[in-house]
Amino acid sequence: MFESFFQDVRVGLRVLFKEKSFCFLAVLVLALGIGGATTQFTVVNATLLRGFSFPHPEQLMGVGLIDPQASAANNNFGLGNIPTAQ
Repeated sequence: MFESFFQDVRVGLRVLFKEKSFCFLAVLVLALGIGGATTQFTVVNATLLRGFSFPHPEQLMGVGLIDPQASAANNNFGLGNIPTAQ
C-alpha cells in the first residue's frame, strides 16, 4: 500500500517539476487560499470570538468631523484635524 502511495507521489512531483508554470500556479493558488483563510479566521477570532483585549470595550467612542457641505468621501479625519477636534 505504501509503495503505491510513494510511487504516486514521485510521479506527481515529477510531473509538477516538468511543467514549471503549472507548478508555480499550483503553489500560488495554495498560498493565496491558505493566506486568505488564515486572515479571515484571525479577524473573526479577534473580533467575534474573543472580543477586545482591553477592559471596558463598551466605553470606546469614535471621533470624526462632519462637514455638511462636503461629500461623504471628503469627510475624513486626519492629523491636521486634531487641533479642530480639541
